[in-house]
Amino acid sequence: MRLERLAPLTGPLGLAAIIAALASDTLPGGDVTDADLATYTQTHGYGTWLLMGVGFGVGGVLLLVFAAVLATRLERAGAGPVATRIAQVAGTAWGTLALAAGACWSAAPMAHLFLSPRPPTAAVYNLFGGLSYGILVLFCALAAATLAAAVTAVALRTSLLPRWLAVVGVPATLLMLANPLLPMAVITLWFTAVAICLALREPAKDPVTGAAIMAGAVA
Repeated sequence: MRLERLAPLTGPLGLAAIIAALASDTLPGGDVTDADLATYTQTHGYGTWLLMGVGFGVGGVLLLVFAAVLATRLERAGAGPVATRIAQVAGTAWGTLALAAGACWSAAPMAHLFLSPRPPTAAVYNLFGGLSYGILVLFCALAAATLAAAVTAVALRTSLLPRWLAVVGVPATLLMLANPLLPMAVITLWFTAVAICLALREPAKDPVTGAAIMAGAVA
């Protein structure tokens, strides 16, 4: 199977990296105090904390690749320039926001390791942790829903996806906006199904390439 066929799987891989980072969370939760945080860092260090940030970042990079792949597939399927650009911008925003979430999550331990001898306080931990989580479950979901809407609109009038998956994309897009209630669930399921279908289907040939070849032959 050619690499071009496997490229859509960067989407599920990016989501898997983010979910794995969230699942590895062993940091204290609830009403965290400075003493709780100090005890945790003395016992566990910053390894898990930083690896979670890296996981968010890796997921963001893979989602950026996924955005480029989706935009190319939409264009080859016959999507108009507006739908293609919306999909590319929304997908790029999704990946960029995931990178931002990773940066926010890693900010407190990085500051202690490289900038200040004072360990992070509970207030700083809650601020950056809340900011990171808010980006992941709210603003990443908005970007993902916009991308899903663009893909669904194209799939409903082309052969980009199986008909059933294109139809499911309509309620899935709306449910993605409720992501804080079911974090990552609908986003992961629908985009994984899209990626698998695209990986199993032979990419449409670029009509521009054919036109260019014909023009060269005539010249």
